[in-house]
Amino acid sequence: KHAWLMSIPKPVIAAVNGPAVGLGFVLPLYCDIRIASEKALFSTIFAKRGLVAEYGLAWILPRIVGLPAAIDYCFSARNIDAAEALRAGLVHRVLPEEGFLAAAQSYAAELAANVSPRSLGVMKRQLYEAQFQGLGEAMDISFQEMLASFKGEDFKEGVAHFLEKRAPRFTGK
Repeated sequence: KHAWLMSIPKPVIAAVNGPAVGLGFVLPLYCDIRIASEKALFSTIFAKRGLVAEYGLAWILPRIVGLPAAIDYCFSARNIDAAEALRAGLVHRVLPEEGFLAAAQSYAAELAANVSPRSLGVMKRQLYEAQFQGLGEAMDISFQEMLASFKGEDFKEGVAHFLEKRAPRFTGK
């Protein structure tokens, strides 16, 4: 199953630099961040092949782009260019084709160097689990997680690197 990507505590980044069709369309949807080059092209294609919304597409696509767009993309199986994908929320950003991979890797390196791995893991879990919680439950969990954060090494380092005006040295603890 593809949903396991959502359970990995680290950010999962899809870098799409060409056609993302069928299963190639679905897999990036389970990634936390989707970056596309100007030349990326997306299509569900399933309806044009006599297939259905496979691999949980009917569950995840409406959560990302909304039900009306998901219906359009699935029924028409039309090509969606990078600009439309960005407008629809299918991707988070569009970068020039030239230097695309280096730019996507730079984004990942920036996350690795500047933010707490512990914070990312907890927030990722919170964001995905909150989709199935009420507001009260999500608030209670966030309060518990905030208290746990105050006890962590990464919180202490987050304050220290800010006050000392230096790069962080997070441990993930």
